[in-house]
Amino acid sequence: MPAARVSLLLAVPACLIVLAGCGSSGNDGSGDGAASTNGSGGATEQVKIFSTEGEQFDPVTKEVPAANAPEAATKALLNVPADRTYIPQGTTIDNVEVTGDGEAKVDLSSEFLGGIPADPSARSRRQQEAVEGRVAQVTYTLTSLKSVDRVKVQSGGIAVTAPKGRDDYAEPNKEPSPPGEGQKYGTRETDGIWIQQKLADLGYLPQSGVDGVVGYQTQQAVMAFQSWEGLTRDGVAGPQTKAALRTAKRPRPSAKRPKRLMEVRIGKGVLMLVRNGRAVRTIHVSAGGPGTETPTGRYKVFRKELMSWSVPFSTWLPYASYFNNGIAFHEYPDVPPYPASHGCVRVPAPEAKLVYRFARMGTTVVVRS
Repeated sequence: MPAARVSLLLAVPACLIVLAGCGSSGNDGSGDGAASTNGSGGATEQVKIFSTEGEQFDPVTKEVPAANAPEAATKALLNVPADRTYIPQGTTIDNVEVTGDGEAKVDLSSEFLGGIPADPSARSRRQQEAVEGRVAQVTYTLTSLKSVDRVKVQSGGIAVTAPKGRDDYAEPNKEPSPPGEGQKYGTRETDGIWIQQKLADLGYLPQSGVDGVVGYQTQQAVMAFQSWEGLTRDGVAGPQTKAALRTAKRPRPSAKRPKRLMEVRIGKGVLMLVRNGRAVRTIHVSAGGPGTETPTGRYKVFRKELMSWSVPFSTWLPYASYFNNGIAFHEYPDVPPYPASHGCVRVPAPEAKLVYRFARMGTTVVVRS
């Protein structure tokens, strides 16, 4: 068991509810729908409603009438607050039926796809991820009932996926190695050294990144600088950016205590690593996009995994440091100049190791708008 996984077992109790949806060995609510009776004598069944937190599940147990448990469970899922679900608000049930072999056919209104093409080949990466997350919520919720083994979802009469069960979301047996620092290629520019040294002096780039080759790491540093200075975020050090570099000052965090903290500025798209009130590094990041915004507030890092499995999206989250239930800092290959995640804070590959090292257990995290 890797050391990062050992720390998971020692994490505070607040994270236990998240583990049910993280491919852990704990109870995931599969087939645990025990029957009971309500106050009026009607039989009920327990179901886990899989709401979300960042890119993980956050299940809540509910009692539903046993006579129509699949439909009642689906209805309860659709009533989850907007900030706790990937499923668009306004989605309604057209029909839910379960066959004798345990397959639930769930017909939902067209709002479920919400304008996303029915043909997977026509979807963008973000659109495909959105559909996968929504289907995972329905699948995990209904398969927590004793009568359901797999789920087929339709939206507006159009099939969204083939039938899926929990095995389709299982963590692979072999955990991959954490990724490296990403793209190494770039172009050697005449004033590349000057641009990089300025960025390094201001805390946007490590000194090791001053090599005259303007590649992905430099582009991300430029975007962090442009955002902080109110310039267009394109990652290109054009005339305006160069002029601003000549007179710019190191960013100042708004939080000063404790002595070591991490401050996320969602609107600016930056993460500041702060020591003794000084931003030692300012890194370009992407927080939660529309509908899955990263909550503001003050938190602490409570769990770390070099490779963390996201059940809803069936993907690895490298260098994950969790600070708010299922919301974490983690490496991601696409860190655009706008909020685009499902609630987590995406970190570019060249900076992911640094952020993971800085985010010690118990480190304070301040998230501002």
